[in-house]
Amino acid sequence: EHDSDDDSYEVLDLTEYARRHHWWNRLFGRNSGPIVEKYSVATQIVMGGVTGWCAGFLFQKVGKLAATAVGGGFLLLQVCSISCFI
Repeated sequence: EHDSDDDSYEVLDLTEYARRHHWWNRLFGRNSGPIVEKYSVATQIVMGGVTGWCAGFLFQKVGKLAATAVGGGFLLLQVCSISCFI
């Protein structure tokens, strides 16, 4: 009988798993190692910069929209309170 306090866990080796499952190789390629091995430093810096700029631009737009929605809702509640709707 297995005691519930003494749980054992199986360690999964991803390299062995990838060798045994061919769909993994089709999906990620044969050399799905660290990105450092695939691209030069300059390429990584450019990719990181472009990705960071896109994320910043997106968060800026979403942040403005969220601030407008919260501020507009608060303003609407104030107007309703003054007009005795609330």
